[in-house]
Amino acid sequence: MAVFGGKREFLAGGLYVTRLISLLGQMPARDSLLVLNYHRIGDPRNDLFDPGVFSATADQFSEQVSYLKRHVSLVTLEEALAFVDGTLNERTPRCRVLLSFDDGYRDNYQVAFPILRSYGASGVFFLATGLVGSSCVPWWDHIAFLLNTARQRRFTLRYPVDLDVDVVKNGLTPTIREVLRLYKRLGNLDSGRFIEELTSAARGDDLPRCARRFLNWDEAREMLAADMAIGSHTHSHAVLTQLDPEQQRYDLSQSRLLLKQHLSIEADVLAYPVGAQSSISNQIQRSAREVGYRAAFSSYGGTNLPGATHPYNIKRVGVGWQSARCFRVRSGICRITGRYWP
Repeated sequence: MAVFGGKREFLAGGLYVTRLISLLGQMPARDSLLVLNYHRIGDPRNDLFDPGVFSATADQFSEQVSYLKRHVSLVTLEEALAFVDGTLNERTPRCRVLLSFDDGYRDNYQVAFPILRSYGASGVFFLATGLVGSSCVPWWDHIAFLLNTARQRRFTLRYPVDLDVDVVKNGLTPTIREVLRLYKRLGNLDSGRFIEELTSAARGDDLPRCARRFLNWDEAREMLAADMAIGSHTHSHAVLTQLDPEQQRYDLSQSRLLLKQHLSIEADVLAYPVGAQSSISNQIQRSAREVGYRAAFSSYGGTNLPGATHPYNIKRVGVGWQSARCFRVRSGICRITGRYWP
């Protein structure tokens, strides 16, 4: 469905043509933990919301899990955390891969969960408890919808800083990324104002009535019973650095409270919303620890090596559109170098 291009695809193609990737597969593995970060599993075509949250189609995801199952060690959340805190009772170096999913879209239950189960694989699903079971259109999807339906294709946003928006010149997807970056800035302390100004400037449509978009508590319980793990993605999915410390603690603790109330679990593992370096402060890490989280995941890239991973900044690599060949090359090189290359 997609045309794959760019430097990574070119280099991956070269390794395949020269058969170097087969030779790499025979080399010893480096002891490491690679945490892959998915969001939606499905087809973004004909979807008016954020295309950037689609990590793979069902077929692509199935192929990725199949490859990982054959070539690396797929691990559970508890096994990954034991690697981080150094309590593993094993000596053989290996590349461990944990599959993680953010937000809790309904397709995580409908599509990703059955695929994982078919391969006997586990995953950890980080739920934003304020979205569970809802038809809500969260801020990133709302922004994408406004730009998708914009009748004004060139305009300037003034908050939190000036940004000239030109969908005609730059294209829709890059423009969505640019406006989302503006929204995530530390200076955006009024998300309602941001959406209002974007709505007025872009002259986008009102949000449509939507069917349920996020998995519900019954579905989460079914996933838990099938050996999936559930973690917290906060309650509101706000950018935590845009909140004051009291609001941060509420968002972090309310999510744990609801996960315990509805799922009877001590949800003590967190994935930071957005997960960028700019959205994870020392204050937020302290608050996460103080309200009961024992570990937290970022999502700005990188892998984890023995004795070199902070429990409140376990690194994850976002999975985006790429060919099966590129995914295999990058995962294969990570197996021997400890880096998800390039």
